[in-house]
Amino acid sequence: MREELPGIFCLEGEWDSDITRRLTVRPVLELLEHLDVAQWIHRDVATRAEFGYYLDKWVSEDYADFGVLWLAMHGGSAVVSMSGDAHGDIELDELEEMLKGACAGRVIYFASCSTLKEDPKRLQQFAKRTGARAVIGYRKDVDWAQAASFELLLLQELATSVKGSGIFQRLQDDHPVLAKRLGLVVATKTNVYRTALRSTKAAS
Repeated sequence: MREELPGIFCLEGEWDSDITRRLTVRPVLELLEHLDVAQWIHRDVATRAEFGYYLDKWVSEDYADFGVLWLAMHGGSAVVSMSGDAHGDIELDELEEMLKGACAGRVIYFASCSTLKEDPKRLQQFAKRTGARAVIGYRKDVDWAQAASFELLLLQELATSVKGSGIFQRLQDDHPVLAKRLGLVVATKTNVYRTALRSTKAAS
């Protein structure tokens, strides 16, 4: 790995109950490294103990160069799930407590369905209490393939950019279809930036 590059710390859950099948986001990380965009650490997590262990590693001084936490897993409103069932769920409130005051200058990216489908004030609170400079995710259910293609673009921005507002604006301006389709959300301590959801007309 290229130690001078910014770092991405990825925790990936189980995508399928059939463990003979293995979708993984590792190729995205490998491509980012080949493009000299970022170095990376990737760990599979399927239990709360594994999740907590590696989360503690990420916030430690030993991994200060890995400023982006990528949570690649299933999700729902205010929750991420390592296994797609209730046993693997971590709620946003719990994660906030686990990361309280530990994320100064860092970014948390929820690559999961609808996790940031929350009131903007709630998302600002999460950013404030964790200290994260930006919290990124989606407020829609996302297609795995579409999300993977968008992530290559998104992670380049997260690894190299500073302001959450700038990240959101560039992604929305340059890739408006995918940003809107996925329901992109970027939350900071002071603002929440969201793509507009498609309006539906009332039946006549």
